[in-house]
This record gives sequence, C-alpha cells and structure tokens, in this order.
Amino acid sequence: MRRTRQAVPSVTILEAVARAGGVVSGDALFMELRKAGDISFGEFLRLLMVLELRGLIRVTSTAEDRFFVHVTEKALKILTTREEVESD
Repeated sequence: MRRTRQAVPSVTILEAVARAGGVVSGDALFMELRKAGDISFGEFLRLLMVLELRGLIRVTSTAEDRFFVHVTEKALKILTTREEVESD
C-alpha cells in the first residue's frame, strides 16, 4: 500500500471561499487552510491555478502582493449538489 501525505482537497478551498461570502483575500484564505491541514504557499497557489483553469474560482489582483479569490456559479452548483471535484 502506497502512503501519500494528507493534502488539502480542492473542495476545502471552495467551501472556505463560499463560507466567506463568495470573496476572500488570498492571505485570509491561506491562513484558514493552514489551520485545516498541511499546505505550503506554493501548493496553495498551484491549487488556486488549477481551480481557476477549471472555472471554479476567479482570482483578481489589487496590488502586486494582494489578491482576492471569488467563487464562481459553477463552483456553487458543485457545492450545492455535492458533486465531486476531480482530485488533484
């Protein structure tokens, strides 16, 4: 049996943004995810990129080091119908 490290699933990110009202700063989201599990900032950014490419979130920037994550209608539909997000 192969052991892998416990990763933060994509759905955890979607749920956290939805709980925050649909929009959350990148800093606040990262801090919440750090409480939930073991995730590096690089892994966090990679997951955000994958979710954005899938059309589940939108990331906007207000300054070079500050960004916001917005949940999309597609993601809300997945969360409300309990469909599975593809594993990363």
